[in-house]
Amino acid sequence: MVEKLASSEVANRLNEWYDTIKQQDVERASNLRNEVQEAINQMEEDQNVLLYFNLIDSRYKLLIEQFDESGSILKSVKEQSEQTETDHLLRYYYYFFSGLYEFGRRKIIEAIHFYHQAENFLGDIPDDIEHAEFHFQLATAYYEITQNYVSLSHTRKALEIYSKHDNYVNRLISTQLVTAFNYLELNEHRASELLFKKTIQIASNHQHKYMEILGYLNLGICYESQGKLELAKDCFEAALDINYPQDSKKITYLRIKYMLARTLLKMDLLKEGREWLQSAKLLAEETNEATYQAKLMILDSIYLEVNESVIDESLKTLKDKKLWYDVSDLTTNAARHFKKKEMFKLATKYFNEALLAKEKIPMLYKEVESE
Repeated sequence: MVEKLASSEVANRLNEWYDTIKQQDVERASNLRNEVQEAINQMEEDQNVLLYFNLIDSRYKLLIEQFDESGSILKSVKEQSEQTETDHLLRYYYYFFSGLYEFGRRKIIEAIHFYHQAENFLGDIPDDIEHAEFHFQLATAYYEITQNYVSLSHTRKALEIYSKHDNYVNRLISTQLVTAFNYLELNEHRASELLFKKTIQIASNHQHKYMEILGYLNLGICYESQGKLELAKDCFEAALDINYPQDSKKITYLRIKYMLARTLLKMDLLKEGREWLQSAKLLAEETNEATYQAKLMILDSIYLEVNESVIDESLKTLKDKKLWYDVSDLTTNAARHFKKKEMFKLATKYFNEALLAKEKIPMLYKEVESE
């Protein structure tokens, strides 16, 4: 008779696996998943450890940007946990990972609601890295609804912890990227640009290729927002030139291709812009990314073949998701382009749309706080 593995031993392996996920080490996390799965098959019966495995697996699926699979696992976990008494650790992970899942689907308000539920159990988590991870994710979510000072308060808490742990340089970089984006939103362009460049250098020095890719992507966004289009183009191309397994980060590469296409179209490099737009559309369809499908249709209908009804229909998709920042950003770009082309009726319409969207953004914070 084969002796069963103690559930406590398997739980320790799960902790090790989760650490590699938090470190964003995709290759090692993938290898450890196979080892953990084998250990689970040999483990003595323990429902809580099985739930723990499923929760960490849902987080792993988020790491490799398989959002639908993560959502399916979380739904299953919810059904199982309703039939099993779970401890505070498992409840924390369920709410926290559910927030990450909703954030990945661009449902920011729902994500923050889940984070706040997770926060009720955070005090029972002794691991300070988990506290840093929580503050990092909450900072990212608050940035998305332009609550920049709230976001910065959480980045400071995360940075204070990550700076004490050499194994989490990649998370330190990620938090600095969120900090830099908040500076950009607060019109502190020079500080933002310098911090983006610093993150690229740190990532390069530590050979964190994915973090370097994110650094170039975000520096490019910084330049694009200031109208420094040639510099933005160079950054997006630099991100694409770094050797990295694209299949494990399809959404990231979708973002890069979208931004490169958008920049080229704004530069009137229409042939090249059309090619990258088509590449991004194929990737958005492959990943079933409705938000980017809408954003790409808007770009196409502004810069290539003007189609007011397609713009409005695609904007509705973003409005239904309450992505008011994206609505404001894209309608502002549309208005400026149509003004440049002397299509003044459309320019006026989309300037007004941009103003209305900006008025909606502060309401997101009120919605979060009214939970």
